[in-house]
Amino acid sequence: MVLSNFRQNNAGMTKTCSACGSSQPKNLQFGLGQKHASIPDTQKNGAAANGADIYCSFCDTRYSAGTPTCKQCGGELKNVPKLEGGMGIGRARTGTNAGDSLAAEQSPPALVPAAKKTFVFRPWMALPIIGFLSMACLVVGFIFFRPTDLLGVVQDVSWQRTIAIEAQRQVTSEGWQNQLPNGATVLSCQQKYRSRQNSPVQGSREVCSTELVDQTNGSVKVVESCFYDVYDNYCKYQALEWREIGQSQSQGTDLNLYWPPANLVDGQREGARTEVYTVIFKTRDDLKKFTTSDEVLFTQFLPGTQWILSVNTMGAIIDVSP
Repeated sequence: MVLSNFRQNNAGMTKTCSACGSSQPKNLQFGLGQKHASIPDTQKNGAAANGADIYCSFCDTRYSAGTPTCKQCGGELKNVPKLEGGMGIGRARTGTNAGDSLAAEQSPPALVPAAKKTFVFRPWMALPIIGFLSMACLVVGFIFFRPTDLLGVVQDVSWQRTIAIEAQRQVTSEGWQNQLPNGATVLSCQQKYRSRQNSPVQGSREVCSTELVDQTNGSVKVVESCFYDVYDNYCKYQALEWREIGQSQSQGTDLNLYWPPANLVDGQREGARTEVYTVIFKTRDDLKKFTTSDEVLFTQFLPGTQWILSVNTMGAIIDVSP
């Protein structure tokens, strides 16, 4: 820690300045220097575990938490101010055990006033801004992107229906060994990171890290956290998979719809069926194209019939109604 008046280094849990003998001020700063070690003294270790140091409200003398009365003025030390802290201030030195307390010392920094509370952003603070931006987007969208209605007359129609033809083919792929398809031939495997979890399982590796947390009393606590990285076999394999090898199509420029024959041979099957229906409308300005996959709707587009077209600002039809 640092005594601001003299910029004097003192051992972390020392309550008075080694240079002048006065009590440590409230604006002292704790940090790790070159000299820090586990606290062997049982009494000091217990004091370190009590938490942040306190100050006498009458004479500002510093004491360990739990001290009943001030030795300087005799004042009662209940409900008195505590130092603020509890932040991580570094990584633990190699060989230090989790749960240990360390005495801290710091090289003297430049003379600074007592630290002020800094602004901390909270996620809920962004809600008003998000709400305002959302409303602004809605208003702009309504003004500039709202659709307009046009009268359109059906001029031309066309359609196309497609059936995919599939057959099994040998393919090379990769995946986790316990997820390979039945009948797959494994070509090679290697250990690969798969997931992270809090409990050990077969094939996992324990990973631990330690952090030094300021106790705000001249000591820091070594906090250890561990998790487990799970490694598993990731393999390259060959297997039979259904792949598209061709298509059968039918098309027309009327409303007489039908599916084409698949004409399958041994070892083949039907794949996905797709249908695309296109209508050309004549409007007061130009011709507009509308596509759909709705068979029932398409059969209503008799040439010469009138429809109300909902058109966006890009000129595309987004909806139609009789």
